[in-house]
Amino acid sequence: MATEVKIPIPDQTTEEVRIVQWKKNDGDTVKKDEIVLEVETDKSIIEVEAVGDGVLLKQLFAVDDMVPVGKVVALIGEAGETAESATGDVPAEAAKAVPTTATSTQVPISTASDDKRIKASPVAKKLADKLGIDLAQVKGTGPHGRINRQDVEQFVQKSTSSASVGATVVGGRIIASPNAKRIAKEKGVDINLVPGSGPDSRILGKDVQQYAASAPAVAAASGQAMVPAKGQPQPGSAVQMTKMRRAIGLNLQMSSRETPHFNVTMSIDMSRAMGVRKQLNESRPKEKRISVNDLVVRACALALKQYSAVNSRMKEDKIHYMADINVGVATAVADGLVVPVLTHADSRDWDDMAAETKRLAAEARNGKIIGAGKGTFTVSNLGMFGVDNFTAIINPPESAILAVGAIKDEVVAIEGGIGIRPMMKVILCSDHRIIDGALAAQFLQAVKIYLEEEIS
Repeated sequence: MATEVKIPIPDQTTEEVRIVQWKKNDGDTVKKDEIVLEVETDKSIIEVEAVGDGVLLKQLFAVDDMVPVGKVVALIGEAGETAESATGDVPAEAAKAVPTTATSTQVPISTASDDKRIKASPVAKKLADKLGIDLAQVKGTGPHGRINRQDVEQFVQKSTSSASVGATVVGGRIIASPNAKRIAKEKGVDINLVPGSGPDSRILGKDVQQYAASAPAVAAASGQAMVPAKGQPQPGSAVQMTKMRRAIGLNLQMSSRETPHFNVTMSIDMSRAMGVRKQLNESRPKEKRISVNDLVVRACALALKQYSAVNSRMKEDKIHYMADINVGVATAVADGLVVPVLTHADSRDWDDMAAETKRLAAEARNGKIIGAGKGTFTVSNLGMFGVDNFTAIINPPESAILAVGAIKDEVVAIEGGIGIRPMMKVILCSDHRIIDGALAAQFLQAVKIYLEEEIS
């Protein structure tokens, strides 16, 4: 019986993705949870896994195709089975997508428009309508001339290039030569701010050189005693919002608007936890050392096991209590914030957890998100920046996120006297439709007990 490979839903605002690379070809053996393909969202590259064992019968879409989330993109069946014979076992939507000829490798994507003259994706139509753009003037680069979101963005960029400030951005990418990027990196120049003089406003090496030479003069002329920190924009400039930043904004705006947040704060004495961490790291090489965030993630994973109501998701009018404990680790990258996911966090030992969280962070900074859409709970830690405490916005459709502050020595009451202890403040930000105050307090108490008493 054939099974489907579907595009996962990484967040509440992503509507379609681009196929970047197929990891398995037609006829290849596939095992459950093995990577079948990689797709690109507005924020990152994510991996799509097989949901069962078998043979990849057919790729239903080609590289660079834009595919709606939730869409069936491949079929997996038994050895010797064909995609055509397997379509009786899968929904009609997938059956219609299967090519009818053996030589076909690409399936036309249907358009949401009834207008046969203009083929455009739903996202492209929505964006064009919002910006007042006539799609008839936009050249489509998708299959069979279909217009996608990038085509609309490029059309807008070209239409406003004469009035724009700084670099040309197409589809969230800076148009610049490799030499220009190298010079910008060497001189610490934010390439987003450099006007390009090449074809289609492409940034050339000489543009970066000129901008770097003029920047100090501009600052001196304005009487500024200080210049922005490395990587910060030049005051008075304007740049187009990147696709990642826009996606982050839409997702968090939706969460803040539709989810009734409430926050519960607790202080945790980290004396024992930091002592255990020191012992564990004594014999470990630097790349395998356990971080403070690893301690917190493990504490949360075990608390989620005890209070499974927090390990939940809201979907329509149902609360889904998740069987797996997958903890998202909020990670800062160049263009914003992403959340790779540590799957089965409750069953990992210290070595496994430390290695995997480091790998997740490295992949995220390289543009790939591991475990996208699988998270059941998120940890966001700003303690390394000296932040005492803060509130966070829930990563939908999860029901809670833990905001972690810095560990600081504080004077506290100890058995009728006073003493100094390394204290850490955490704030559980919860969806009040699912989690009540008492449950939030019990969950935090479990985290506190583990870090103060049980950790080993």
